[in-house]
Amino acid sequence: MQTNTFFTQNLSSKKSRPRRLPLPHLPLTGLWLIWLACLFPACIAAQTEDPSTGELLENFFRDNELASETDAQLFLENLENYRLRPLDLNRATRADLLELRLLNDLQVENFIAYRNLLGPLLNEYELQAIPGWDLADIRRILTYARVSTGLDTRNVRIMKGFVEGNNEFLMRWLRQSPPNYPRNAEGGPDGWALRYRHTFDNRLRFGFTAENDPGEAFFSGSNKHGFDFYSAHLFVQNLNERFRAVALGDYSARFGQGLLLQTGFSPGKSAETTAVMRGGRKINAYSAFGEIYFFRGAAATVALGKNVEVTALYSNRRRDGNIAQIQSDTTDFDAPEILFTSIQTSGFHRTPAEIADEKAIREQVGGLSAAYLWKNGHITANGLWLHYDKPFNPATSYYNQFVFRGQQLAGFSLDYNWRRRNWLLFGETARSDNGGLASINGLLLSPDRHVTLSLVQRHLGKDYQSVWANPFAETSNVANEQGMYIGADIRYIRRLQINLYADVWRHPWLRFGVSGPSQGREFLARVLWTKSRAFSVYALWQSETKERDGFVAEQPNLRGLLENRRDRFRLHVVSKVSPSVELRSRVEWTGYQVQGYARTWGFLAYQEAVVRPVGSPVHGTLRYAMFDTEDFNSRIFAFENDLFSAISIPAFSGRGTRMYFNLHWRVNDWLRLEGRYERTNQVRGVTSSNITGQREVWKLQARMRW
Repeated sequence: MQTNTFFTQNLSSKKSRPRRLPLPHLPLTGLWLIWLACLFPACIAAQTEDPSTGELLENFFRDNELASETDAQLFLENLENYRLRPLDLNRATRADLLELRLLNDLQVENFIAYRNLLGPLLNEYELQAIPGWDLADIRRILTYARVSTGLDTRNVRIMKGFVEGNNEFLMRWLRQSPPNYPRNAEGGPDGWALRYRHTFDNRLRFGFTAENDPGEAFFSGSNKHGFDFYSAHLFVQNLNERFRAVALGDYSARFGQGLLLQTGFSPGKSAETTAVMRGGRKINAYSAFGEIYFFRGAAATVALGKNVEVTALYSNRRRDGNIAQIQSDTTDFDAPEILFTSIQTSGFHRTPAEIADEKAIREQVGGLSAAYLWKNGHITANGLWLHYDKPFNPATSYYNQFVFRGQQLAGFSLDYNWRRRNWLLFGETARSDNGGLASINGLLLSPDRHVTLSLVQRHLGKDYQSVWANPFAETSNVANEQGMYIGADIRYIRRLQINLYADVWRHPWLRFGVSGPSQGREFLARVLWTKSRAFSVYALWQSETKERDGFVAEQPNLRGLLENRRDRFRLHVVSKVSPSVELRSRVEWTGYQVQGYARTWGFLAYQEAVVRPVGSPVHGTLRYAMFDTEDFNSRIFAFENDLFSAISIPAFSGRGTRMYFNLHWRVNDWLRLEGRYERTNQVRGVTSSNITGQREVWKLQARMRW
């Protein structure tokens, strides 16, 4: 399952150191069904109910149509692992802290330097002395980490982890009404997913997943064996001083800043204005339901002495692709050449065409990364090789004449990271085997304990080629871009946080829908005021301008590239009105204007209530939203609480209302049940996919832990 497709998608102290729309009618029977849903398989989503984590997710995935549910699922599952077994800050490595994604890289480096200088922390209050850490950061991190002075659990042999540790079994069902899949789909309206995981001490993890989307055959047709997608993994980290990570089965991987390789969670531009650096472990477990962005094979990170670390990986798996046959020009008796023209990344296998593309290509990937590490940084050499069993030959056009074609591709890079006092330099320079070059360099700087600045410069050559790259950039094809990003996080006043960024870029060569060199710019400002733990409010403004092909009939002189500008303004309030009730309110406006055209507008407003009765095993969330946009360009995205390990950030376009209702029931120590009902009344649509009328989605989930 990929992107959301519903719309288009405390402590003991020790001594420490210094426009109006109709309200949708919900039948009484519908309310009873929602409550009864909790008597069937469902689960708890504690971390997505947390407003700080929900806000963090929305910051990372806001209006990012390329972001997948896999990314969010990996992020949420990682946090859940640490929530159940908190990270020990006295033994946490740099990679452990970066993997949390709750701190920027300079904050992590400041923590490591502080601990190296003064030794293990005595208690959590000492975190206030670390440069760049304020109370909001500390409260957020202490949900998933702690300060411990007890025995190191790594003394327990890892082999015991196969029989000891925690087990979890998750089962999920969903149905959409009317079905949101093609009429010639092979399967029915139900979607299914299940997963088993075993974890031990954050060092050992193994399990399997199985998933079936609505419209895909289930124990019939092309899936007589059961589910449409299966996955399994075994992952060990910190096995001993030499073997730092070992992955078998399915895993995610990263080299450097993503110019060669990045399959894991990789946020781009967001209100987290200093989260610009790729970091963390180079390999990690993969247990998400997404069917695209992972490797299948084996990988390991090994320490060769105190300062040298080597990571090697190999993947051999089949991928979806569009196959074509080309007859040779020499003679009719020659067999046609079989090739593929595109790689399919939807993950759907519902219709005859989608089934024909399923697993049509075999892809092999090999990689090697050798790092030299010292106290204040590292320098790493990386290499990646890729081979397909059929030639890749996409349709030729002016804009894509430099893209990769053929069966084999190789790339090499050097990446670095160097910290000195209150600044951190990082970057990567890569070369593909056709001679194309790409480079990203950045700086994190803290001129004052209340201010953090970030800067990222990128130069991606028009002929640079890489299939698995995903660096910090404006475009997703990792080529034909030059740009500069500047961000700031300012916290001079105790309860006030200001985030700013400016990004300007140019594309020296043609792009899809852009018949000439183009440029763009983007700005964001967010002001967050936290009066107390019970009340916070923020205002956000974002403006993006890009050049695209256009033609205005009334003004023929406007042929060629036209500026397309989108502006957004949001006001969001969180208020805890009692120990059991929290209210979340939002209004948002979007304006979109193509040069020479009138501006179009979009509006969204919602009210949400989160109810957690004190001492009750049941809690719930209810949201009612109204939206009205004049066209698809003025659509608005909004994060929604969903089931555990699921993500929902739909794009609202047209006019209508939407409500959803989540219920969570903690039955006992080992069973969690959850149900979700969502309904949209679409009064007016703006695209063919916006079908007017009423649409419903039911989701049920159960999670057992022992």
